Amino acid sequence: MLPTLQARDLEIDCRAVPRQRGDRFLLCSDGLLRVVGEEEIARVLAGGSPAEEKVDELIRTTLERGAPDNVTVIVVQDETAAS
Repeated sequence: MLPTLQARDLEIDCRAVPRQRGDRFLLCSDGLLRVVGEEEIARVLAGGSPAEEKVDELIRTTLERGAPDNVTVIVVQDETAAS
């Protein structure tokens, strides 16, 4: 039987920031952050490819490096004007 995840086990970073059209937001598990550095993640996110390709690249890189943990990656691109 798998252990139950309790709310006290979660650590969530949350910030309110001004947004602009084209901004990208990354939601990911620590499986990505343990293997791929922040500078490399920023480089991938800054590229001109669609969000789906960015997700694929980050997951592929993590798996190629031996991913000792599960990896979850979501990239959302804001296509609306800031309000």
